[in-house]
Amino acid sequence: MELHLFAHRSRNLTRAVLALLWLVALSASTVHAQGGQPPTTDPTAPQSAAAQDAAPAMADEAVREWLSRAPTSILPSGSVTAEELCRQLPSLFGTNAAPAGTEVRLEDRIERDSEDPDLRVFTYAAVRPLEQLDVVEVRLRRAAPLSGTSAPEQWDVEFVGFRTSLELSGVRAWLQTPTAWWLFVAFSLLVLVQLATRGSLLRRWLSAGFEVIRQHRRLVIGTLAALYGMFGLGALSGSALPDECETAIIEVVTAAVTSLGATDAYASGNVARAAVTTFYQNFMVVTLSVTFSLAALLGVPAYLFAALSFFVQGIPFGLLGGAGFLESLLVLVLLVLELTAYFLVVAGGGMLLATLLSPGEGRLFRAYRKLLLTLPIAMLLLLVGAWYEPLILLLVP
Repeated sequence: MELHLFAHRSRNLTRAVLALLWLVALSASTVHAQGGQPPTTDPTAPQSAAAQDAAPAMADEAVREWLSRAPTSILPSGSVTAEELCRQLPSLFGTNAAPAGTEVRLEDRIERDSEDPDLRVFTYAAVRPLEQLDVVEVRLRRAAPLSGTSAPEQWDVEFVGFRTSLELSGVRAWLQTPTAWWLFVAFSLLVLVQLATRGSLLRRWLSAGFEVIRQHRRLVIGTLAALYGMFGLGALSGSALPDECETAIIEVVTAAVTSLGATDAYASGNVARAAVTTFYQNFMVVTLSVTFSLAALLGVPAYLFAALSFFVQGIPFGLLGGAGFLESLLVLVLLVLELTAYFLVVAGGGMLLATLLSPGEGRLFRAYRKLLLTLPIAMLLLLVGAWYEPLILLLVP
């Protein structure tokens, strides 16, 4: 999704001056034996790299702070300022508060291997309430050094919490396997063959879908304009938020993207892995499971959900100041691809309702046929977007 790109770009802005909607509740698991050797230091060389490494101590402090934070009520007081509310956002979304009674053994800190050279991962043995074993994980992201200085490396806390909240299961875990990547490549090639073949099933579906859109062009144009307007209004609202909100929103969005498996997929540098993870979330989850299902309920629920949802999703993009022309253009193309796909399915719900209210025979069949015909167009747009997004993330430093 476009939030993957936001998470990536936000980290770059934070160094100089992924990561909706979808927080996944993962089941708890027991702690596994922790292996590996902790870094050692030479006591005779106080100026060694190990002696200057502040990351382990920073990870310990992040855990202490996480343990000291009390869960925040989801209904904050009306007297709370915007700055205070922003600081409470991670706790409100459950991303930065430990359950009461959680114990963490800081002396058991282990540094884990990371595929990303700018990411360091530390784990700690922990005990949840009711004596349930778990592991607490801290992720530190390398911060850009100040120009012209030789200061030690600086790190920003990207995540602190139970490791089980990051573990993937079911389909999301399978998407991280080579089998899923190659099947997705084969599926993409099949779509290309279908597009290149005159009279193919996909081309007939697309032709019928565009014909339906032409029949309801004013409704479709009105839907797209209204929902793009809500997204733009959300971005405008985000640009007016105080500076304290940037870190909080980035933390919430990053936690969401990480829980979907996108963080590791994009950090791996494997375009197919990132693409199949993106396509599954954007088409199978958002488009089919959510938007299409709501549109099938006579259209109105899809409009209400989309208006609120894309207003909220626009808010993080209001924080993306300082982007260059090329970066802005690349992001704009991605937004057009993905948002248009979502909005067309919402418009399909409008076409369904309009057809049911119109005179004529077979209205129920024609109404749901029109909604179904928006799916091939949305699928094609999101397939292009799924390959395009990881490619531009590789191009944009």
